[in-house]
Amino acid sequence: MQSLIQATPFSPRSRLQNHSGHYLFWLAGAVLLLTLWSISSQDITFTEFVYSGVLLAMTIQGYISWSQARTTRIPVWALVCAAHFVFFGVAIFGALRQSPSAFDHGSDLPGSVLTTAMLVGLVGLLSMAAGRMTTLHFVGRQPFRLPFFKTIDRTPARVQILLLLGIVSNVFGVPFYGTVVWNISVIAFSALPLAAFLWLVLVRHLRSLSQLDYLLGAVFLITRVVSGARFNASLGTIVVPLLLISVADVSLKRKIPWPMITVVACLILFLQPGKGTIRHEMSRGDVGVGVMDAVVRWIDVSISGWEDVFGGRAPLDEQLSATSSRSSLLTVTGLILEKTPNSVPYQLGTSYPLLIKNLIPRVLWPDKPSVNLANQFFQVEYGLTDARDLASVSIACGFEAEGYMNFGWMGIVGVGLLVGGILAIYELAFFSTASSLSAITVGLALLPTFLTIESQLVQYLGGVLQLAFTAGIVFHQGKGKRFAHALPRATQTERLASGSSTAGVWRGSRE
Repeated sequence: MQSLIQATPFSPRSRLQNHSGHYLFWLAGAVLLLTLWSISSQDITFTEFVYSGVLLAMTIQGYISWSQARTTRIPVWALVCAAHFVFFGVAIFGALRQSPSAFDHGSDLPGSVLTTAMLVGLVGLLSMAAGRMTTLHFVGRQPFRLPFFKTIDRTPARVQILLLLGIVSNVFGVPFYGTVVWNISVIAFSALPLAAFLWLVLVRHLRSLSQLDYLLGAVFLITRVVSGARFNASLGTIVVPLLLISVADVSLKRKIPWPMITVVACLILFLQPGKGTIRHEMSRGDVGVGVMDAVVRWIDVSISGWEDVFGGRAPLDEQLSATSSRSSLLTVTGLILEKTPNSVPYQLGTSYPLLIKNLIPRVLWPDKPSVNLANQFFQVEYGLTDARDLASVSIACGFEAEGYMNFGWMGIVGVGLLVGGILAIYELAFFSTASSLSAITVGLALLPTFLTIESQLVQYLGGVLQLAFTAGIVFHQGKGKRFAHALPRATQTERLASGSSTAGVWRGSRE
């Protein structure tokens, strides 16, 4: 089983350079906040500015702590903090202030409510930090050695089969939609092939891939990106593989891949404003059914929208409103704060038992309650969706706002402690310095779910548990099974050292 373990400490010169880089992070954070404040058309209060600054400071400190401790390969905690900064911190500078509830007839939420909504995100994140640190303390930061298969000089057939399944589903869509095996189908034809692709991304740093491996990996990535446009204009389907490639690179080099992050950010800013238009046209059948028709049309719509902005025919705020609305939890959180418990009583955890029920496969329980029940209550009772439209619309409020909806502020703290504890176990199980490459691969496939903080608890943790269980079966290496060929240790060391100039000296070892 592969592990990448640091063998030598930093030199004094490296430490000095490292501290200089940390100062640059704090400076860049200050510049970012001031830039957001200066370009915002909203009246940002001092309290809101401070809350946003604290969220950003937790993100920066999370990354610095990870880079100094060097106990895990991925700065998972920093990424979770960054998600909170985007959804609660950056969102306050946007133009979105309107209540999403039909009961409010399009009126804006009071500024004080939005400020308190930011506090919900901050309290939730601090509670997650407490739960995470407590779990790490009791566990003792000991890694969990998961029995996943080893890195060898040939790609296991199961990885290649998963990539083939992924390519087929990328071209023709995930099968069995609307049936009892739909969730299993999504994992088998979408999530697991992505894990297989990430396995190749990591392995290429250790050894040469075969031509078949390169072909399967390239075709999978291309068809995955195209499928994001072809099937319901899903921007997440396009950017998630690119982001995970960047994070996989971080696991080996411990350097932030700024070029790829810049590309992903530009893609989001470019494509997000036109997503609503392209989806509307697709629903009316105005977009061709060819493989590239949706891609070309989406690009045309996006170019047209940005040409209007640069030509002075449309305001920049309006063009960016679609992006800000998709990356904000402020209005839905503010709505819950305003309506609970005066209009809607506390729910006292009525939806949480679904988390246990969700572990039972639908094949064994065809009438199992849908995880969307948690969303549906929120949508109907708070006036976001008419009951007749629930089959086609799903809107979540985030597990922290859901905690308030159930138990008030204590609910936010409780759910934060729970999620933080699970997050710590996830980091130790998949990203410790003793984790195998296959364990890192499975962990990377789970990462997008952990960053989807806008999900409610049943969806957030239920999706993680289902994927982790299935991936554990697929990538499992049974006892007594040994591959005939293993990589020479010297070759592993040479390849890793050549690709990691700032991470110190690394050596490969087999458990």
